[in-house]
This record gives sequence, C-alpha cells and structure tokens, in this order.
Amino acid sequence: MKARRSFFVAAVVALSAASSWPAGAGGFVVLVNRANAITSISRSDLKRSVTGGIKQWGNGAVVQVGIIPGDVPETQYFGSLVDLSSRELLARIQEAVFKGELRRPTVLRSSSDCAAFARSSAGAICVAADGEPVPPEAHVVAVH
Repeated sequence: MKARRSFFVAAVVALSAASSWPAGAGGFVVLVNRANAITSISRSDLKRSVTGGIKQWGNGAVVQVGIIPGDVPETQYFGSLVDLSSRELLARIQEAVFKGELRRPTVLRSSSDCAAFARSSAGAICVAADGEPVPPEAHVVAVH
C-alpha cells in the first residue's frame, strides 16, 4: 500500500523533510518504558510498531501505543516521524486494530499522560513535549 503524503501545517512539512530525529528534535520526544532496552529506533521500525507490523519489543512486552487523538502537536509530530499526517496515522492505527494486528491504543490527553503511560506500561510508546519530565521508569528513544 502506497503511503500518501499530506501535510496540515508548514511545521509538519519541515519535520517530515528531516532524515534523523535526535531526542528532543522538534520540541517532542518519543518515550518508552525503562524495561524496553531500545535506545534508538528507525523511522521504518517506528512505523511498523505503531501500525501493527512489530507486535512485541525485545523485552517480550506487547507494543502498546499511547496517542492523543486529533490534530494536536504531539500527534502531528508522531505522524511526521512515520511520513503520515496525524489523520492518516490515526486511520492506520484504527485499521490495524480492526484487523487484529495491534492492540487498541491507550488514549492520552496530554504529554503528562504520555509520561505516566510510559512509566506504567512495559510495552508503551508515545510522544511527549520535550519539556515534559521523564519519570525514572521511562526513557527517551532517538528516532533515526
């Protein structure tokens, strides 16, 4: 299936054009649980993990996506990392859940919820604002 590209705002266009995302790039970070040993993830593996292609992390935990529904900055950034608009990302996640390829995502309301989710779920992956305090039970993953 060919990925379509549509961008809602100029910031998303600028973020999508980059080929590497160090921790904190664009004012956001990708968080996972401390039990997850990954320190970096490729954009293609990130896309596969949030659309059902990767079902378990190396630690055996089932991938559990946490996402803020809607066209909010965190979801726009998440989408830009996988070359999708926030709307397309949410649709892909919904499709993967419907097909049984992905657990239903945890609905977050804020970056604080992402940090709490990453702290409490061994399979968690979510996006938070760069300034959000990262609890000791979670860590930032670089996307390349």
